[in-house]
Amino acid sequence: MNRNAKHYAKNARPVHRKVQRSQPEEDSAALWVKHLTKSLLITLAASLILMLGGSLIAYFTPDPNAIVHPISLACAALTALICGFSAVRIHKRSALLCGLLNGSLATALMMLLSLFFKNYASGYSAGISAVLHAAFILCSVAGAFLGIPRGVRRR
Repeated sequence: MNRNAKHYAKNARPVHRKVQRSQPEEDSAALWVKHLTKSLLITLAASLILMLGGSLIAYFTPDPNAIVHPISLACAALTALICGFSAVRIHKRSALLCGLLNGSLATALMMLLSLFFKNYASGYSAGISAVLHAAFILCSVAGAFLGIPRGVRRR
């Protein structure tokens, strides 16, 4: 053995494996509920900020009635994208499943709130409203696929 080999053998430290974030082996229901609750809270906060920004834009225009519907649809689409993005970033699992679950829960919450605020509803027919709610879920799935970190295999 040469001199360097003896030195390295005597002073060798154990090689530590790269420490990775530990994720539970099982996807328990409690873990899903915890992550979906976090992402729904992020979605609600984003929606409030977007609605405030949209209302400020409408307030400072000469004819706010002309742009209320486009602004509200844009805010809903951006909220759906943020919804899916936050779900997949928090749970770090299947983008399709995260987007579908979080988008469906957010849509159900919007429908529930619309029952209480019926006078302030959008004024769309039932068919168009159903299409818009389905589009919200699809935007959430798209946001989930956009939220997958680079280099991770898409499922």
